[in-house]
Amino acid sequence: MTLTDVLILSGTLLTIAAPAEHALVRWLRTKTKNGNLQLLLTWADQAVALLEKSDLGGSDKKQHAIDYVATRLAANNLAGKFSQEQLSAVIEQAVAQLNATTTK
Repeated sequence: MTLTDVLILSGTLLTIAAPAEHALVRWLRTKTKNGNLQLLLTWADQAVALLEKSDLGGSDKKQHAIDYVATRLAANNLAGKFSQEQLSAVIEQAVAQLNATTTK
């Protein structure tokens, strides 16, 4: 096999494999984002559960929960992946979910 044949074969294989490689990269990126979101939701639930019986008031309790989640994100090299608004919304969702399960 000559060098030209090897180059042609390599180019053909790369052309054929490119869509599969692209799909794999997209799948891995989505899986990573979903994993990060699942971690965020778990940490928000933990923060709300930990602070539920504290003596803090509503806004202080929420800020402590946000700080707890932000600390966990930073410890896992995920700082900056979620905005303060997103953290606030996730905490509010966790509070609503906790209230829904305790009132049943």
